[in-house]
Amino acid sequence: MSFFDKMKKGVTDAGSKAKTLVEVNKFRLNIQSLEAEIQERFKKIGQSVFESSSDEIGSEPTLDQKAKGNIVQFCQEIRSRQQEIVELNKKILELNHQKNCDKCGRLNQAEVKYCSECGHEFTQVVTIDVVAAQTTTESTMITCWKCHEPLSQNDRFCGKCGTSR
Repeated sequence: MSFFDKMKKGVTDAGSKAKTLVEVNKFRLNIQSLEAEIQERFKKIGQSVFESSSDEIGSEPTLDQKAKGNIVQFCQEIRSRQQEIVELNKKILELNHQKNCDKCGRLNQAEVKYCSECGHEFTQVVTIDVVAAQTTTESTMITCWKCHEPLSQNDRFCGKCGTSR
């Protein structure tokens, strides 16, 4: 590979990473906006409950049909926005080529079959072709004793075969 080919590949990779970063930040801004809307709905629920109570201190609020309808509507809007946040977080993980373990919550690379923290087997394996430069040397790299897959310092289980370190 010539110098210019390497340079072209480097620029292409940098452009791709920048595009991914922009997308991730766009999703994070959307999440912040949705979280602000959720907080506003919580305030409106509290306001509806407060307004339905009498002026007497210690009295129980008695919700009329209008207040109940408002609260139900606000709760539905909150749940809708929470679901949007879940979907946006999934997109962020996908862009970063990661997935969460359903058992322990650890972030793992998308292509692994087993969680590197608890050894839980993922039911669906996503295959992603990623060309990455190897930054660690063979002498300092930790590998699985069974399948020789590279492991990070924090991995307690192999992501490929599920074997414990």
